[in-house]
Amino acid sequence: NLIGAATTSNVLLTTTLARTASITDLAVGTVTTTTVALAWTSPIQDSRAPITSYQIRYTVDGAVHSAVVAGPQSTSFVIGSGAGSPASEPLRLGAVVTNFDVRAVNLVGTAPISNIVSTTTLNVPPPVTTLTTGSVTSSTVPLSWIAPAQDPRAPITAFEVRYTIIGVAQAPIRVLANVTSFTIGAAPNGLQAGSAVTAIDVRAVNIAGTAFIGNALSTTTLNVPSPVTIVLGTISATNVAVSWPAPVHDLRAPISSYRIQYMVNGVLHATVVVASASVNFTIGSGAGSPPSEALPYGASISGINVRAVNLV
Repeated sequence: NLIGAATTSNVLLTTTLARTASITDLAVGTVTTTTVALAWTSPIQDSRAPITSYQIRYTVDGAVHSAVVAGPQSTSFVIGSGAGSPASEPLRLGAVVTNFDVRAVNLVGTAPISNIVSTTTLNVPPPVTTLTTGSVTSSTVPLSWIAPAQDPRAPITAFEVRYTIIGVAQAPIRVLANVTSFTIGAAPNGLQAGSAVTAIDVRAVNIAGTAFIGNALSTTTLNVPSPVTIVLGTISATNVAVSWPAPVHDLRAPISSYRIQYMVNGVLHATVVVASASVNFTIGSGAGSPPSEALPYGASISGINVRAVNLV
């Protein structure tokens, strides 16, 4: 005033309001087939400009998404749970979810980007692509495989064996996760000889579900050779010649011998066995095992048949 200036007033210090600091401990929590849980610690904030919400950003299979979580006390969020605004939609199996970041919002604005985290949702195991068959018998088909790579968050809990017998799909059979072999037709449920076993495949199972089909196989159980077609040859006073072409047979079960039966004057003669290379035989010639004895004059020879034999 006209007298002069007053003494100095009290002195104050202050700062302008600012955005909240960055979140530095964003972490992925529990992951399921459709959701990803996030957690963080609330950053230090200015009481004059408290946190009002959190902005969450993330990328799913290359597409950018965002959600706003209301409430200053929020320190977690489940992506895919339907929460947030807009609602966070459920994720798909095996979704690649990257570039998660959470930013606090106050009246000044949105905080800088947080630390970035990424993950994938749980998925079914990869297909089994190493399925093989072992030594097939007339009643069994042994299988073996190598377990596929697995997500340690969703380990394999079982294997499912599927197959079709003579066109009829069988109920899937589950075996333990540490088992990598199975025999279709194992006792007491043996298969029939010559059965077509098709669409054989093995699928790994985990908490996310059952894997897709891998390398499917087909086979048939071993069978007896096809019937022999015999041709009558030269006939003499004491013997009768017959011949035949080798019948169709499974190369996995080759013909080992032929069995020849016949009746002499209505009496069944002992079965004669001849080598697998044979394609003809003379009844009454003394050949075979036991030897085929000479026929009496004028004998009636009937019921002649030849059967191929293999391991089945």
